[in-house]
Amino acid sequence: MIIALYSLIAALSATGAVLLYLGLIRPDSRRRQECLAFSAWNFAHRGLWDMNAGIPENSLPAFRRAAERGFAIELDVHLTADGQLAVFHDDTLSRMCSLNRTVESMDYSELARLRLLNTEHRIPLLSEVLKLVEGRVPLLIEMKLPTRSTRLCPLLDRELAAYSGPYLIESFNPLGLRWYRKHRPAVLRGQLTCRHAPAPGLEGFLRKLSASLLINCVSRPHFIACHFRHMDGLGVRLNQSLFQIPVFAWTIRSQEDFEECKEKYCGVIFEGFVPRIPV
Repeated sequence: MIIALYSLIAALSATGAVLLYLGLIRPDSRRRQECLAFSAWNFAHRGLWDMNAGIPENSLPAFRRAAERGFAIELDVHLTADGQLAVFHDDTLSRMCSLNRTVESMDYSELARLRLLNTEHRIPLLSEVLKLVEGRVPLLIEMKLPTRSTRLCPLLDRELAAYSGPYLIESFNPLGLRWYRKHRPAVLRGQLTCRHAPAPGLEGFLRKLSASLLINCVSRPHFIACHFRHMDGLGVRLNQSLFQIPVFAWTIRSQEDFEECKEKYCGVIFEGFVPRIPV
């Protein structure tokens, strides 16, 4: 009798743990069809850049080239010290501009004087990118949120409110996605995830936590964007197979990987080559 009772308690505890886990990683699957509408597009990572042609990532020529060739665009947005939305990827300016500072620590007037990888091109404002693209192709916008502050979110929302083209947002930081969940639920939002994404401070911690997708309980994303080498994580597999929400794969750097990911996932984000797409 006692053994049977212990077995029942163990079974109930295990069931409770499974249900709790599923509740934590559960996405918002109600917008699946809207997300799938973006699967017809292939996303050029930070624009269709090509340093052999003198076109750096996240530059206006890279975005123009992507739009002209019919590729959707993935880009990154930081908030400058004076409240401007600058399009730039890295945590610091070291790699792209040879300056060991962050975008968040500088006014845009200072950033505008810098040049990307010793080319003539500068860090653009999001408003410039929106004006250039003019809705010709969809945008996948990653919010860069290195701290708990979500001050970027209402400014980004205000900028996009006047934009008529299609777009999605994504972030490693679930706090920004929670802001959109609360204030702009109609905007499609995606949780970024990968097993290894080093970064300092809170953002680094949230990136590590994102690997399990336990932070879905905060962001309740409509889609997942995962490193294509890390799709075997339990959270990602359950979001795709059990909850059946779209999964975007990044960053694809070869035609072989491109073709494989196109078959398996909703969206493909590529860089470093121009994919051959069958008619």
